[in-house]
Amino acid sequence: MRKIKLKTYPVIVIFIVIFGFFLMYFNVVNSPIKSKDDLAIEIKEGDSFYSIIDSLSKEKVIRGIPFIKLYILLADETIEVKPGSYILNSELSLKELISLLTTESTLGIVKFTVPEGYTIDEIGEKLESEGVCSKEDFIKSIKNYDLPSYVKNNGNKKYNLEGYLFPDTYSLKKGMKPKDIVTIMIERFEEALNQVTSELGLDVKDLNVEEIITIASMIEREAVLDEERPIISSVIRNRLSQEMKLQIDATVIYALGDHTEVVLHSDLEVDSPYNTYKNYGLPVGPISNPGIPSIRAALKPAETDYIFYVLENETGSHYFTNDYEDFLNKQEELGY
Repeated sequence: MRKIKLKTYPVIVIFIVIFGFFLMYFNVVNSPIKSKDDLAIEIKEGDSFYSIIDSLSKEKVIRGIPFIKLYILLADETIEVKPGSYILNSELSLKELISLLTTESTLGIVKFTVPEGYTIDEIGEKLESEGVCSKEDFIKSIKNYDLPSYVKNNGNKKYNLEGYLFPDTYSLKKGMKPKDIVTIMIERFEEALNQVTSELGLDVKDLNVEEIITIASMIEREAVLDEERPIISSVIRNRLSQEMKLQIDATVIYALGDHTEVVLHSDLEVDSPYNTYKNYGLPVGPISNPGIPSIRAALKPAETDYIFYVLENETGSHYFTNDYEDFLNKQEELGY
């Protein structure tokens, strides 16, 4: 009996060692973070998962490095961490930790939305209010930016890049360089323009992009209803073909540089290359940053003979006509 008992001791010891090993392994896999407090870490370009866990182990933030490496070996997967800022908490499992560090960090990321029809000044104000960068730095980058080939450099323009910062929702980092923000928005504009021209069977190379975007920018500021954008586009085209002044209020508002809703008769005399009440033809450049519906309308206007329109009601609907007397009567009826 004594010999049998002696023989069972090594087996029990081995069993205890194996059991202890697996217990420690699963403890580490389920909870590798030692710190009870949330911890911010920064992953830099070129860092590897192994260098990160080794560093965290030295700082006594993480435990069981051999078990972590065994887990990765058994999983047989390549772990490519993403540069950025991350928050680690004690409740993370090893699988969750790996998932966190291999997913693009959202810390310090701002979902920044540029509404259709915003001007560069309005975009700059929004960037500053949402803590991305200062308006002053953004405007400075706009003025110093190397212009795309389709944009003419003209000292009479308020901003050469007005019209080409596409309205969309962007993921921007706080403290991001304004120049990089401008580049992202211009690249998105080029994608949108290519999308619309492809849909319409047009070749961008054959277009005067600046003319199209200038018209689209006026449509954007004048139209409320999408179905009216091609009609307003036709009015602009018809007036241009008849060598009439465009007389678009939105160009006066842009020339004034103020956030005004009502254009006074005295405002129509403002001396500006954007004022289409004083000058024939298109304004010197775009007056807003238009979205896809307005760009499409500029490229494909409706077929009408309208040369006048007036805002008819609070829904944004307009009354269109080709008769000046009819236009005046409608204005009187509406109380303008």
